[in-house]
Amino acid sequence: MTLDAPKPRRTRLAAYAVALSNGSILLARIAAGYPGEGKWTLPGGGVEWGEHPEEALIREVHEETGFSVTQYSLLGINSRVFHASRLHSDLHAVRLLYDVPLEGDPKVTEIDGSVDHASWVPLDDIGSTKTVELVRIGLEMKLR
Repeated sequence: MTLDAPKPRRTRLAAYAVALSNGSILLARIAAGYPGEGKWTLPGGGVEWGEHPEEALIREVHEETGFSVTQYSLLGINSRVFHASRLHSDLHAVRLLYDVPLEGDPKVTEIDGSVDHASWVPLDDIGSTKTVELVRIGLEMKLR
């Protein structure tokens, strides 16, 4: 009998914006070829080596929506472990969620990035929109 080797583990720190305006939330659609493709998520993403999480928030929101973030406040921290298949590593996702006031028309600026569209989605439509769990978490933090 052969025992499977333990799966590698990794931790990913990320920063995300929760932006509400006129009864809508700003979301970004995950591009083809990325986990969760076609679903909507909060704009944001991974903190690069040596980068401050707030700098990552500003960079990621600009890449995914075209908006320049000038104000933000920490809403909370979400920590979740994702258990992967035999071929991939387990992931501990540590996600910093920020309240970010934004208005205007979003436009993805990053070429060939992890999102292919950004839009304001009415809060009334969230239940019928394919979103990742992080959207619900962000809304709960913002609306509590």
